[in-house]
Amino acid sequence: MLKLTDLRKTTRRSGADGLRVVYPRFLRDATLAPRIEMAIRYMERMLGQPRRALDDEVIVQLFGDHKVARCLVACLGAHYRHRPRSLGEVLPPEQVASLAAQGITNASELRLWLFRRVNRELAGFAGGEDRASFLAASGHELGLDAEMLDKLIALDAPEQAILVRTGSRPAAEDIIARYNYAVTTALLAQASLVRVNLTHALSPRDTASVLTLAGRLGVSVELGGRELVLHGRQDALESWTRHGGKLARLLALLVMGGMAARSGEALVTAPQGGQWLFRMDGETFGFLGATTTPQLDLAELCAGFDLTERLLADAATVRRAGDLDGWSLRRMNEPMAASGRLSLALGQFIRGDTRVALLPIGTQSGEGLFAELAHLTEVTPAVIVAVDELPNNGRESLLTNALRYEGRHDMLRLPAMLDHAIANVERRASSARFDALCDEAASTGVLTEPALAHRIGCAEEDIAERLAEKTARMSFQRRGLEYVEGFGLCTREMLARVRRAASEIGELRENPQVGNAWMMRTLGRKLREVTGAHEGIECLIAWLGAA
Repeated sequence: MLKLTDLRKTTRRSGADGLRVVYPRFLRDATLAPRIEMAIRYMERMLGQPRRALDDEVIVQLFGDHKVARCLVACLGAHYRHRPRSLGEVLPPEQVASLAAQGITNASELRLWLFRRVNRELAGFAGGEDRASFLAASGHELGLDAEMLDKLIALDAPEQAILVRTGSRPAAEDIIARYNYAVTTALLAQASLVRVNLTHALSPRDTASVLTLAGRLGVSVELGGRELVLHGRQDALESWTRHGGKLARLLALLVMGGMAARSGEALVTAPQGGQWLFRMDGETFGFLGATTTPQLDLAELCAGFDLTERLLADAATVRRAGDLDGWSLRRMNEPMAASGRLSLALGQFIRGDTRVALLPIGTQSGEGLFAELAHLTEVTPAVIVAVDELPNNGRESLLTNALRYEGRHDMLRLPAMLDHAIANVERRASSARFDALCDEAASTGVLTEPALAHRIGCAEEDIAERLAEKTARMSFQRRGLEYVEGFGLCTREMLARVRRAASEIGELRENPQVGNAWMMRTLGRKLREVTGAHEGIECLIAWLGAA
């Protein structure tokens, strides 16, 4: 959760009581979207790099504001993280197996093995001249050289942790939605009192649901007429944030569940003492996830809590039995940001660096919401679970990854569904990436192989294999493109111009005063003029000879 001191905000005195009103900076338009996209591209380039290589100042310079940049970095942290490398990422499989046979599976166990050896041979200390000889002897016993052994000792050090992405690549609009949500909840988490004015009084059923949700989150509420009051609480260290996080989550759940909130205000405890007044309107509730088509109503939210507890317990049991294929299920205390909007999520399945969200759907959901959720499963890995039995009217056919959960035996279907969800998103992302490449090549005439490697994110020697994929070939055919190995992606019009240029040079072949070296040099210069590219011209010449 963001700190109040990290937020870009202004405060102004209002009224005779001297209470200051706080105005946080929200990202209300897409003016920062290009810069956010640049920040995402920077994070993508740094994937696999150690923590020490990541320069936060790069992102600060993009936005020119330390506070905004710090909050955006925190929002990016929901998609990127640093993790220590395993032995298998540094050593070949045979050495990993050899170390495992000696009870060494990670850097911590390797240090423990060395500690025991140094205690046995050098009275517990190996420094100065003894260290090099000790590492050499230890490495010989383990089948490693001293330099590699020294590297493996610190493999799990914080500065050695590499950057990885958890889940699919975020979009700028997702980061904006997450930023506005985080700013709103940061203020609510410091509130001692929150008053929400409703457009109409709640029904007895919804009133009971609100009180049930508040009880489950441990938040004290008062509900009367068309007003909802939520009370914050300090902990033993006089901090509001610990309990305030639950208060902010409850209010977000209520507005995402369709509670018709019109306006509100919160008394926020200022960092230097005193109180600020935070005024909320329809836009603010929209930042918390309010929508005209909620996934669940308030009663179904309560059922969603019960379903989450069942899923967590059953997933833990099935995982211990080894039937969940390495997946584990965790709660999600924040909504999922995808396609520029917030969606209610019960939890997420985790395996390594892979994340798959668990999205609920209720019995009252209409065709529009089914279509929205179906779109979400196309852009981000997600499976959908019915909080209650869905009516048998064919609407669930819009969802390819929908689960009717009735008992623990349904958990056995999840690994295949999770793999399908990931493959579906990766396939569509790959297709979109190739479509963008082809559009660029079609507009410029040529996209060279180094540019292709940069766009796809692979080595140049792997380009031919990546472009041989079915999705790539279909994109080429639709746009009339052809791949010249070693040179790049070209339009048929550009290749026709290349052939004409080559034929013009070829007419000089009969001239006895023109040598082959001059012709090749002239042909290369002519092709550079025609294509506007410099890399890989020799491969283009070879292609012309073969063609």
